[in-house]
Amino acid sequence: MNAIAARAGDDIKEMAEILAAFPAPEKWTREQKAQAVQFAALLDTAQKMIKAKTMAGVDWQKEKAAFLDNAGRTRSAHTRTAYRAALDRLEAWAERQKTSILELTPAQADDFIYSLRDRAAASIRLDVSAASSFFTWLERRHAEIKNPFRGTKARPPKKAVRKIVIPTAGEVEAMIRELPPDLAAAVSVMAYRGLRVGTLLTLSIAVDRFTGHSKGKDISGKLPALALDAIKAASLPHRGPFAGERANTLDKRIARAIEKLRKAGKVQAGYSAHDFRHFFAVQEYRKDHDIHRVKGLLHHTSISVTENYLRSLGEI
Repeated sequence: MNAIAARAGDDIKEMAEILAAFPAPEKWTREQKAQAVQFAALLDTAQKMIKAKTMAGVDWQKEKAAFLDNAGRTRSAHTRTAYRAALDRLEAWAERQKTSILELTPAQADDFIYSLRDRAAASIRLDVSAASSFFTWLERRHAEIKNPFRGTKARPPKKAVRKIVIPTAGEVEAMIRELPPDLAAAVSVMAYRGLRVGTLLTLSIAVDRFTGHSKGKDISGKLPALALDAIKAASLPHRGPFAGERANTLDKRIARAIEKLRKAGKVQAGYSAHDFRHFFAVQEYRKDHDIHRVKGLLHHTSISVTENYLRSLGEI
């Protein structure tokens, strides 16, 4: 490779000296035009050789591990898992295509996205976001690498956002009565304390105080009696009552169980796990309209986040 590169360098130097003596382009002879084309091809080959040599020095797996360790602004475990799965799919596709991921072209990035068409649109967008984020990461660390996913039109468009429907207090009580005990306990914690479904997996309780992990940070607070009673009724341990679950699995179990209640006419909508956090936020805000207190209860990073959250729920 070094010998070939040295020879190419000599050829480029020789050709550059020839071109330096050329007249203006509009006065080139047929022979000079052919030489110019030859020089362009030689430069393209040299650039590809330089890029290949540079890429060979990039440790893909090491870079991927570092990226995943810092995945997302919050470094959440859920984001890390989703990004890892997306990059694994990209690796598998590149291997089938016998192409180097680091040298992926925009056209190949589009082809990868099209290969995902059997997946849900939201899942495809997540995969593209993960791949694009990773290449942006690489761009900042290796100037020769460019993000082939930037500006792609192959990504499925977003569908209209589902209208937020918040359960009533009566519906929450009915769901807790009707759901299996472990799901009733999960709903109670989310509805009466506003924790995210992902936080439940890290929940640990001492008497009436809880600790957990949410959006990349440790949180703590007091659990209301209604939530504690539901956990006790489900015979769940205080140390890690939901530790054996996965966020996506728990989310889907709750959604399926509530959809059955909707079909039975016992609730007005097929509520998601996050709708119980909405319920909590609205109930707390309506008590005294103290947005600072609600911010603390929801463990938001700033007042503006809480304001936007309550605005999306039609409260302010």
